[in-house]
Amino acid sequence: MTYAKQKPELKLVISIGANIPGILGDPIRTIAAIRPQIEKSIIEWNVALNFPKIQSQNVDKSLSFKWAPLFETNPLGGPVDQPKFINTVLVVEGEEFESVYPNEKAAISLMKKFVEIEKIAGRERSKKEIFWGPRSLDIDFISWGGLQVNTENLILPHPRLSERNFVLIPLTEILSKTQGKPKRINSQNIWPESDS
Repeated sequence: MTYAKQKPELKLVISIGANIPGILGDPIRTIAAIRPQIEKSIIEWNVALNFPKIQSQNVDKSLSFKWAPLFETNPLGGPVDQPKFINTVLVVEGEEFESVYPNEKAAISLMKKFVEIEKIAGRERSKKEIFWGPRSLDIDFISWGGLQVNTENLILPHPRLSERNFVLIPLTEILSKTQGKPKRINSQNIWPESDS
């Protein structure tokens, strides 16, 4: 028996969070204000990757931006007295997007765009920054298809994804809308479930 080869999943997954006011306002206002800039940067990046097939941003209508709701979450690590975070997740996919195979150079280029957007919100990544400390905007590149990158400034997929409810829960919200929610079954004492 032969099976048709499935196309690889080439979705981009981005996590966005903030827990202190910045140039653009409180965390909710900051994330709302920066949302169009994130989409614009990804469109411009996609156009550059696909040039000359896509020659202008106006031509590219193929990308789908799926945003999760906003969630309030407790800080994970860092100073114990910092404010709660506001978090969301963005999943990007699209027909023209799938014509470019995920690669390290393109991923690093996109991460640089995200760092520039963080600067717009008043964040300067530096060696002096408190590790896992308060942030006016934090844009984390979580994954791009099956791409694996391990550089000083970017690791894909995100190395602590499985420990990040503030990424997993919003991501589940998006996926449940596009793929449907799994149906929980009665295990009839055959499959003991953990209570802790």
